[in-house]
Amino acid sequence: MKKHLNFYFPCIEDGGLEKNVFALVNSLARKNYKINFFTYEDTTKSKKLKKKFFFHKKINVIESAFFFNINRRYLKYLFCSLRLFFFCIFQKGTIISFQGNVLPIIIAKITSKKIIIRCNTAPSKYVTNIYKKIFFKFIYSLSDLILVTSEDFKKEIKKYFYLNSQVHRQSLDINNINRLSKYKFKFNFFENFNGLKIINVGRLTYQKDQMTLLKAFKKLLKFKKSRLLLIGSGEDENKLKKFIKDQEISKFVKFIAFTKNPFKYIAKSDVKVLSSKFEGNPNILLEVACLKKLIISSDCKVGPREILQAGKGGFLYKVGNDRKLCDLLKNIKLSSKEIKNKIKISNDYVFKNYQKDISMSFINLTKDI
Repeated sequence: MKKHLNFYFPCIEDGGLEKNVFALVNSLARKNYKINFFTYEDTTKSKKLKKKFFFHKKINVIESAFFFNINRRYLKYLFCSLRLFFFCIFQKGTIISFQGNVLPIIIAKITSKKIIIRCNTAPSKYVTNIYKKIFFKFIYSLSDLILVTSEDFKKEIKKYFYLNSQVHRQSLDINNINRLSKYKFKFNFFENFNGLKIINVGRLTYQKDQMTLLKAFKKLLKFKKSRLLLIGSGEDENKLKKFIKDQEISKFVKFIAFTKNPFKYIAKSDVKVLSSKFEGNPNILLEVACLKKLIISSDCKVGPREILQAGKGGFLYKVGNDRKLCDLLKNIKLSSKEIKNKIKISNDYVFKNYQKDISMSFINLTKDI
């Protein structure tokens, strides 16, 4: 009999983490694993997400939403955890947690269930003092297996918590990414523009730090003809637009909201900039590398350094350093041998390490749990 798996994922949004979760659970369902998926609200039914994510028909989606709206992430964790707890008292199955790992670990211990967790955010983001370090080390040590997305991430878990973890890489549908990038459409903002075309794809949030990119771009305009496309939405949108207006650079910057196919825009750009303060092996860098585009990234924890092979496959700059970012953009010569070699190195890394179906690697890593 196939294993019963209880996936804990309270907040379904539109990020790279969701891509990997859905790729994994749908593939496992096709392999006849019995899957219960615990979430606060099945937002795949919403207008925003229904064309991007879907559940395989064999997956049992268990919601914990009340009749009133809740926007606080931690409240969603709490209500979803309560639903998981009462389920685990009477039902069997291993718990697989991809979000808010603390509560599911506690539930697993109380109900005598096995639990596998995946860490998605660099410990440097949330381990800000010795007490938190002790707390998370203790809690994580109660799990039966810790999964991470990269070798660098594995080193971080060891460094902060002295715990072992296993690398389970993200799903990457390289053929589909290349297919979507070839979509024909008119985009006057980049087309027929004889200058540097820069793109940033990601939620407009504190984490993604597009403000550093905008400050660098403002400086860059003094030296080089350039345009910047920002794809995404989020709570920082108004703040970013105010900066653009105040700095009088509106005609050089364009916003596009969430789109299910950012690859067609990436294909028309010259360079992708990731400006994040922290990450967990960002999908977007892997996707851009597939399309053989130059990448400039903040040297944040964790992911960019490994994906860009310590700078051999792109350029890295210190988090928040808009001057350095400006210098990198200013000195780019896209036709140079150096740039072409960097693009090839990042592209080779992706083809060597990533694949579409990540279920078999998951099964192999967890078979003894």
